[in-house]
Amino acid sequence: MNPTEWRAQGKWLWLNGTRVFVGRHGHGPPVLTLHAFPTASYDFYKIITRLAEHFTFITFDYPGFGFSDKPHTYPYSLLEYATVAQHVCAHFGYERLAVFAHDIGDSVALELLRRGQPQVEGLGLLNGSVWSIPFTDWQMSLPQRLSLHPVTGPLLSQWRLFRKATLRRFFKRIFARPLSEVEIEAFWALIAEQDGAANYHRLMGYMPERWRYQTTWLKTLAAHAAPLTLIWGMVDPVATPAVAEEVMRYRPDATYVPLRDIGHYPHWESPDRVAEAWLAAWRARGSNTSST
Repeated sequence: MNPTEWRAQGKWLWLNGTRVFVGRHGHGPPVLTLHAFPTASYDFYKIITRLAEHFTFITFDYPGFGFSDKPHTYPYSLLEYATVAQHVCAHFGYERLAVFAHDIGDSVALELLRRGQPQVEGLGLLNGSVWSIPFTDWQMSLPQRLSLHPVTGPLLSQWRLFRKATLRRFFKRIFARPLSEVEIEAFWALIAEQDGAANYHRLMGYMPERWRYQTTWLKTLAAHAAPLTLIWGMVDPVATPAVAEEVMRYRPDATYVPLRDIGHYPHWESPDRVAEAWLAAWRARGSNTSST
């Protein structure tokens, strides 16, 4: 499926003057998906096509991402994305559901846990830096620092220095296998939609926000009753296995599924294994519920 076909399966929801691209796919218990930076809900299509007979997946692109609007004046933040998620769930009429999240979506999911609405009855986390570990690779850390700087950040966006070649180099480092040019083109099309690269430094503001709230969010996770499943690519240089180990310290009861030869996007790199792990965790949850 390409991004154009994905767009044809969704629609736009107006929220405070901003169009948010949303979709509902499949049949069964509802699962809200929360996508990565800098991509979009399209990331999850491989999982959805494999599990559409088992679940109803609710998808949306955060403002500034994918097919949602990308205004220059929007208050881009993880907290705002959680608010949008709440509106999307309310739009589709869901007060209770499971959440399947990746990358910055993990932090958005933990904020939803903290708020308590909608009620999260099951949580799956793919690789995401819910506990920040500084990069030791300057090729990873330098672009972040430049994007967050009050002078160089706006200039990087103004000059559109985040380009397809930049994305290709970045993905080469975080995926365990090389992506095809077709895949790179698909991901870039989502970023380039509505000149999304012009907002790159604004979208990067999630990083200090995550540093600020990460302890609160992990304590919320520790206290929450929702069954937790971690499905983790073990050769990810961004959200390394050390992050998963920190999450397990807070939630030793979690189901942990390490994928030894997978990088930062497990659901894209190994959709069969991720789909199997999610479905197995869900069935185990139902079995545990029925036995208590």
